[in-house]
Amino acid sequence: MSDPVDQEILLDGAGKVEELISSALQRAFALRYQDPAQAVEILELTCKQLEKYTPVSDDELKRIGDCQQGQGKLYLQIGKFDQAIAVLQQAQSIYEKVDHKKQLAAVYTLLGQAYLHLSSFVNALQYTLSGLELAQEIDDRTVEGRLLINLASVYIEREEYARALPYVLRATKDAEISQDLQFQAEALEKSCVVYSGLGNAGMALSAGIKSLNLFVDLKEKWGEAKTLNSLGRAYYSMKDYPKALECFEDALRITRQISSPYESVVSLIRIGQVYAEQELPGQALEPLHEALQVSEKIQSRGQQVQCHQLLSSVYRQAVQFQRALAHYERFHEIKEQVFNDESETKLKNLEVVYQVEEARREAEREQLKNIALEQEIQERIQAQRALQSANEQLQKEIAIREQLIGDLNAFARMVAHDLKAPLQNQAILTHILELKLKAINAPKEILELNSQLQRIVQKQAEIIQELLTLASLRSQEIVLVPLDMEKVIQEVLNRLNFVIEDHGAQISLPAQWPVAMGYAPWVEEIWANYITNAIKYGGLPPHVQLGAIAEGDGFVRFWIQDNGDGINPEDQAKLFQDFSRVDRGRAEGHGLGLSIVARIVEKLGGRVGVDSRGRPGEGSRFWFTLRAAE
Repeated sequence: MSDPVDQEILLDGAGKVEELISSALQRAFALRYQDPAQAVEILELTCKQLEKYTPVSDDELKRIGDCQQGQGKLYLQIGKFDQAIAVLQQAQSIYEKVDHKKQLAAVYTLLGQAYLHLSSFVNALQYTLSGLELAQEIDDRTVEGRLLINLASVYIEREEYARALPYVLRATKDAEISQDLQFQAEALEKSCVVYSGLGNAGMALSAGIKSLNLFVDLKEKWGEAKTLNSLGRAYYSMKDYPKALECFEDALRITRQISSPYESVVSLIRIGQVYAEQELPGQALEPLHEALQVSEKIQSRGQQVQCHQLLSSVYRQAVQFQRALAHYERFHEIKEQVFNDESETKLKNLEVVYQVEEARREAEREQLKNIALEQEIQERIQAQRALQSANEQLQKEIAIREQLIGDLNAFARMVAHDLKAPLQNQAILTHILELKLKAINAPKEILELNSQLQRIVQKQAEIIQELLTLASLRSQEIVLVPLDMEKVIQEVLNRLNFVIEDHGAQISLPAQWPVAMGYAPWVEEIWANYITNAIKYGGLPPHVQLGAIAEGDGFVRFWIQDNGDGINPEDQAKLFQDFSRVDRGRAEGHGLGLSIVARIVEKLGGRVGVDSRGRPGEGSRFWFTLRAAE
């Protein structure tokens, strides 16, 4: 590193100021993490040498401001906040003199951070709002976004996370637009903190992990440490104490390497908090006392408040009430200094002024938009009138079609109900006739004719039931409730008892059913159709197995397996279409049952399907899904 004599030599001659400052800034920031003390010394010596120099142009004066701004950044890193404020205010004066608004807004950002670390919320907010006004004036989204992060940080420090959230969201949007990776990482880190404070651990972890990856790629150790602390907060809110400790300890290791005492205190406080939460006062005391010592050294009163509050709680756990009381009194005393009524009033007044000014700017923007859009609005009014006329005609046609559909549904229900009664009578009569014929030892041919008549009656009853179900699907609004699937299945088996006995079918059921959401009458129809088909198209005799499995996407898959000849893959797509039949060798149908199953399941929010390789004896597995009950 050059000594002061060398630097004085460098200032001899025109154009050497730029060379000196550029070299000093480059060397200092290359060392900011490896050797922070040397980095600070480089800029201190450079700025001291520049005090003896009289700038000959605004450009030279602006570059001196840049050197002071860099020095202020390093002071912030190493926790010398008063010195940071002093040198940044010098840079502020220079940028105001040369009217460099972008750099002035950037200095306001750093001053806001310095005052925030000192828990001087009014000063932090004043500088942040002044910077925001400048950033909006020059239309710089990156600078504006960083100031929005500052604004959010004021409320985060005061644990007002709901008030911080809108500013974080705006900053995140600006960061995405800017494509500045460091800015994106900073916005994501702040999002992690806010979401943790609001109790949304999932969003917090997502934002924190993205931020950490960006900072690691950028080799930004300070940002990496801050994000590790924020991630630790997210894990702490989830009560995942081992992961929280791992994050805090990693952050502490980094902050000690780069001499960042403020972030070290954050880590130490959080480590103590984790142990205190687990009622381990012996392990909590050491990091908390170290945090208090460092926070007093850097004059971070907000952190001192946290330390005394936690130490009071930990000493109560350790049954050391006198020490607990001493820390509680100190906590209360410092808190009154930081959060006094006068500061609260000033903060509220500043926020009101900012909101009023924002509203005024927004009104101006809207007025300009209104003037520009007036002609377009008139064109849209004309188009809207034409569209309204077409819409009215369409509504009339829809009403006519809805009336027709309603009439058809009503007719279907009426016909179905009118046919059910005589069919039930026929079913009873054929059953009585069967008993009479067997009693008189009627010929086998006559008994077979009566059995055929019974099957015809059963088929007609199925068709009518499906028509009724179809009509209810079109018109009925239902509420989904958790289903007792065992009870549903039992109702279906009772209903199909005749078919089961007639075919000698064996039905296997699981010991327990998962609970899903549905509407029992409709789900009964699904199972009735599936079981009937499994019996008709199964082996001889039919072996039918029912089951269910929870899927990973929040749904339950219910299935039925038969032992028939299976279904060719090319025919499977037709199965759930209206009035579509597949030749399966036995039994006839009207092609409506499975299409009704598909409509029922779709209306219940699930899916249907079949798995089969079309190999004899392997059978088919039909399935449907319903949303799992929470």
